[in-house]
Amino acid sequence: MKILLVASLTPTTTGNYLITAMREAGHELFVCSDVASPLDSLRVRGAVDVTQVCARHGLVPDLMLFVEGGTMRLFPTGLERMSCLTAWYGIDTHMDYAKHLRIGRLFDMTFVAQKEFVERLRQDGLRQVYWLPLACAPELYPQKEMHRCHDVAYVGSNSATVHPVRHALLSAICKDFPNVFMGMTSPQEMGRVYAKAKMVFNKSVNNDVNMRYFEAMGAGAVLLTDHARDNGVEDLFNAGEHYLEYRDELTLLALIRGLLQDPERCRRIGDAARRHVLENHTYRHRAERLLDLVRQSRKLVALRPEDCFSALVALNLSGAAVASAGRALVCSSGGVYTKLLGRLASLALLSLAVFLGALDKMRDLFRRS
Repeated sequence: MKILLVASLTPTTTGNYLITAMREAGHELFVCSDVASPLDSLRVRGAVDVTQVCARHGLVPDLMLFVEGGTMRLFPTGLERMSCLTAWYGIDTHMDYAKHLRIGRLFDMTFVAQKEFVERLRQDGLRQVYWLPLACAPELYPQKEMHRCHDVAYVGSNSATVHPVRHALLSAICKDFPNVFMGMTSPQEMGRVYAKAKMVFNKSVNNDVNMRYFEAMGAGAVLLTDHARDNGVEDLFNAGEHYLEYRDELTLLALIRGLLQDPERCRRIGDAARRHVLENHTYRHRAERLLDLVRQSRKLVALRPEDCFSALVALNLSGAAVASAGRALVCSSGGVYTKLLGRLASLALLSLAVFLGALDKMRDLFRRS
């Protein structure tokens, strides 16, 4: 399949793993990113008109795919002029449902990482919505077996202000168990850390089934996590066999003590989890599922230029949003005077869009510096 893929390829974004999996499976990808990456084909910025990209580079894709993540400052436009299927993958629906609903209205297909929102999006008008959980990237782990020198590991943020419950639980672990790894790392270093850990701690945000589920189990460590309600965990794994759940600080610390006292059980759960994840939940599996569903889906009603406005506003791409409104006015119907006023207003809005677009670029440059 020929795929035009738009994704902001910071080192930790999900898009990296999907691109690698699709290319390894033999698909032809042209990748647009606003961040330098060995995986990109073209560097772009902000709102990128994918029809212009196709015209300039002679692309006739079977699919245009947008993957959320990275800088969150990149988005495809011109979708209303794409003859192929368009799809997007929303990772953080649990953090901003309204934004994801606006984005989903622009695409023929919506994939979301959090199962609990699939039916809600359908009820709110999206017609082709599918659950595509996060997954494991086997290339992150060492090829040889590592000595498990960390009793517990946690790679991620630990802000007492943003995530006070998570911070308190991690503090309790560090207080009772001195052999703990905790901090931020690169994805490759994370793979090595988890491969050297007996257990990996997780505290979900807003009930999400996050990447740590798959990263920990894929490394053969025992995942210790709080309970995710009605969000698909039971469809993916078996509690007690592939991972363990805690209810509070006391049960969390008791689980850690119990596993340290029973290393055979710890090893058994970790090994079962690794086998299960590698056989069922890698990004190769997710890429196959996504493209199988694409082949079964159909092109929906064509978009109008104004349909992009609310999504671009939600993405804080103000210049592109105003430009979208300006194009919509050019296409407005009505009498001669209405059309004339529409064109004059359009010129004013497009001029404003140029100014706001310049401000957007300056803001991005300031953030990166």
